[in-house]
Amino acid sequence: MRAISRSPLGRAVVLLILGGLLVALGTANYRVASQFPGGNDFLPRWVGAREWLQHGTSPYDRRVTEAAQRMIYGRLADPAAGEDIAHFAYPLPAMLFFGPSGLLPYPAARAVWMTLIEVSLPALIIMGLGLAHWRPPLWLQVALLLFAVLCYHGIRTVLLGQFAAIEAVLMIGALLAIQRRQDQLAGILLGLSIAKPHMAVLLIPFVLLWAVRSGRVIVAGWATATAGLLIGVSIALIPDWPVQWLRQLLDYPTYTVIGPPVSVLTGLLPRGQAAVTLVLCLLLLAYLIWEWLQSFGKEDRWFQWTAAMTLTITNLIALRTATTNFVVLFPALVLIFALWHERWGNAGSVAILLAILCLLIGLWALFLTTLEGNLESPAMYVPLPALVLAGLWWSRWWVVGRQRF
Repeated sequence: MRAISRSPLGRAVVLLILGGLLVALGTANYRVASQFPGGNDFLPRWVGAREWLQHGTSPYDRRVTEAAQRMIYGRLADPAAGEDIAHFAYPLPAMLFFGPSGLLPYPAARAVWMTLIEVSLPALIIMGLGLAHWRPPLWLQVALLLFAVLCYHGIRTVLLGQFAAIEAVLMIGALLAIQRRQDQLAGILLGLSIAKPHMAVLLIPFVLLWAVRSGRVIVAGWATATAGLLIGVSIALIPDWPVQWLRQLLDYPTYTVIGPPVSVLTGLLPRGQAAVTLVLCLLLLAYLIWEWLQSFGKEDRWFQWTAAMTLTITNLIALRTATTNFVVLFPALVLIFALWHERWGNAGSVAILLAILCLLIGLWALFLTTLEGNLESPAMYVPLPALVLAGLWWSRWWVVGRQRF
C-alpha cells in the first residue's frame, strides 16, 4: 500500500478519492445548510464579510450587527435575555478567512465553512499523532478520529460554524512545523493565528520567547512579519478598525455571564468567588511562566508538552472563552494517550479506548442533563480542560523529569 501511495499513479488515485469525498461531504453539508437554519456563530462573520466586500460597510457598523440579528432571530436581539448581539467581534485580519464567504449566498458559504471545520477536527488528531511521534494500532487511530468528529465539542463547533477549529489547525500546525524544523512555515502559521487572538494569547509569546532563546529566530521573525503585514494592510483598509473592534469587545459583558472556566468551580463557594477566581488565575499564570522558563533550550518533547500546557491553561483562565475552543486540546489529549501506550502497552490501548468512550458519552450526558432551555450549562466549561490539565501533570515526569537524569 505504501509503495502504491508513493507512485505518481498512486498519489493521483489517492487525491482523486479524497477529492470525491470532499465533494460528497460538501454536497451533504449544502443540503443541511439549505434545509435547516444554524451556523449562528459563523453567520455574523458572513454578514460582516458580505457587507464590507459588496457595499463597503465596516463589519463593525451597527447596521451590520442589526442585519445579522434579524437573520438569526427575525428581529433585533435581546441582550437581557442572554441573546447573542451578533457582532462581527473578530479583528479585521480575520477577514482573510471570512472574506471569501461573503461572495457566496449564505447556504453555500455555510456548507463550505462546515466542510472546512469537519476536515479540521480529524486533522487535529493526525497532527497530534505527529507531535507525539505515536503510531497506535489502526483501530485506535479510527477511534481517535471518530472521537474528534462525534464528541460534544466537535459537533458543537460544526453546528455553530465556530472558527475555533481552523484557528486550532493554525496553532497546532505551527507546532508541527517547528518540530520538523520548517521555521518559515511555523512563523507564518503563528502570525496567521492572530485571527482569533484570545485562543493564541499565551501560545504566541511562549513560542516567540522559546524561539529566540533556542536560536530559532527565523520562527519569531516570520511570525512577527506575518502579523505585522496583516495588521498593516487591515489598518490601511479601515484605519480605525482597532477602536471599532474594542467597542464590540466591551459589549461582551452585557450579554455573556460566563467568565474564566475556573470561575465555574469557584462559583460553588459561599462567598468571595471573584477574589478566589482572580487568585487561581494568577497562580496558574505564574506556574505557566515557570514552565516556560524550564523549557527554554530543551528538546522538542519538552517544548511540545509545555505548548500543550500553555493551551490548556489558556482555556482555563481566559476572560472569555467558549466550549468550542476546547478542540485545540485534542493534540494534548493525544500526547497523554501516547504516554499511556508507551508506559502500559496493550493495557494502555484498552485504557485509551475506555477513556475515549467515557469522554464521548460523558460529555454528551452532561450536556443533556444540564441543558437550560436552549442554553449551554456552565458545567460544560470544566471537564475537558480540567482532565487534560490533570493528564499533563501526570505525564510531566515521563516527559520532563526523566530527561533531567
